[in-house]
Order: sequence, then structure tokens, then C-alpha cells
Amino acid sequence: MDVSEAVDQLFSGVVPERASELSALWGAQEDRVRLLDTPRFLLQQRWETIQVSELALRQLWIAGYAAWRAIEAYSVPLSVFPLEHFDPEAWSLSPSQAEKEATFERLFDKIIEIGLHGRVEGFDWPEDVPSPQEGLKISDPEKKGTYDLVCIAGAYVFAHEIRHGLFERDEDTPAEEIDEERACDDWALSLMLDQVELYAEANGWSAELVRSKRIMGIIIAQLTIITLTPREKWDHSTDHPPVSERLHSVLSAASEPTPHWFWITVTSMLLAFARRAGVKINYIPSVQNFRDFAFHICDQLKSS
Repeated sequence: MDVSEAVDQLFSGVVPERASELSALWGAQEDRVRLLDTPRFLLQQRWETIQVSELALRQLWIAGYAAWRAIEAYSVPLSVFPLEHFDPEAWSLSPSQAEKEATFERLFDKIIEIGLHGRVEGFDWPEDVPSPQEGLKISDPEKKGTYDLVCIAGAYVFAHEIRHGLFERDEDTPAEEIDEERACDDWALSLMLDQVELYAEANGWSAELVRSKRIMGIIIAQLTIITLTPREKWDHSTDHPPVSERLHSVLSAASEPTPHWFWITVTSMLLAFARRAGVKINYIPSVQNFRDFAFHICDQLKSS
């Protein structure tokens, strides 16, 4: 199924300041993006077409709502207890905290479960996650806010694949696959962030709020990649950079000033996803604030 127009609309909603530029680069012809009925995560550029599976889009969607539950689970204890007393195992002794963590873990597990199920039909969709078909009809403020972040995540991953296509079209693909992946990450990040200030100013919005929101969405995209990548390949892949390197680049794009809530929110997401993936996170004395902590968690995302 050709879904090129839907992806164009996605970019128009997420990065409207770049939409005309992107159209000039990428074109407006049919079959630039095709939705394929494939029983696995699929998102790739082949033969001048981005191929994506419905399964992949659903996994990204659920990851966004899991990220919101991660924020609900960890932002309060992180804000209440001094960082030097960081002890999530002790926090979990509280029934209310344990319940919030369990809610996050259930949605995290659903990201994996739908992949193992191999299709959308017959999958036990989580009751507290709206279906993608609801889209702009979502009225709950928190779920609508999460929908916005998922759209940003989607625009970022499609932008990454567009860059692959531009390399292919222009016959200037880097010699090494890993270098091409880095270049595509950089290009996608640039597309999403480079003109934020001009866009925000033109609309009377805070540039730091717009930039922070977009980075949060991109982090969700990276957390989805981490969740779906076998841990033994996190830093031992021949064709992709280490997951910590890719996430580090996104975190580094969060130039100051950032909103007061930004780094504790990011830390909450990273902490939840890392712990559920089996990464033990400890406090170290060099961590002085939540920005430091976010980078510290990022550095721990290793294969072993």
C-alpha cells in the first residue's frame, strides 16, 4: 500500500518549517513509502522506496506510551530523593511505586510481544493505549501529548530512511555502512532541529519548549531501537553504531537552556527502559544533576 501522502502529512505536522524543502529534495511521486504486510519489524530504504511494516509502526506507537508510563513511574522518586540516595530497589517497596513500575513494564513487554505475535490481527492490544486509528481524535491531554511525541519519533525514523534514499539516488553513499548510518542519523536530527528557533519565533512560541519536545520524541525513537535490538548487538554491530553512541548524539542536541522538567523527564525514560532491558544502573559521585544522570545511563547501554 502506498502511504507516501500520509508520511508527507506527518512531516507537515511535525516539522512544517522544513516541509517544502523536504518536498523539493524527496519529491512528491507515488510509492516513496510503501506499507507492507510483513510479520516482523521492517523499516528500510530499498529501490527508491521506504518499506515499512504495520508491525513496526505499532511497536513505535506502544513504545511512546510506555515512555509516558516510565515518566509517571520514575519522575516523582527522582525528584523526591537526593541523587546520592538513588535506590530504585528500595523505591519499589512502596506499593504505589511498584504499581507504576508494573504498568510501565507491561507496556514495555507489549513492544516485544507484538513482534513475537508477528501480526496486528489477534494481538491483545493494551487497554490503556489508544489505537493508532484514533490519531487526532484522542481527547485525553496526556494521551494526546504522547501521540504528538510518537509522531515526532515517526518523522525522525522516516527522515533517517529518506537520507538513505538520497544517498542511493545521488550515488554518493559512504563506503562503510556504519558511516552511512551515522550520516543518516545526523541528517535526520538536523532536519528536525536546525530551524526550530526560526519556526518558534514565527509562531510566538518558546524555542526551548519546541526543541525539547522534539528531542523527547527522537529519544522515544532511539529507545524503540534499543528495545528491539538484541542486547548482544548493542555495541557489536558491523553496520550500525553502538546504541549508546546514537542516543548520546540526541542527548547532546539538547542545548541549554532547557525547561526545568526536561532532564528529569529524559532520565525517567532512560532509567525505566534500561532497567527493563536488564541494565543495572548505579549512582556514581560524578553525577551532579539529571543531565549528568541521563548521560551516565546512556553510557551504561552496553552489550554486557
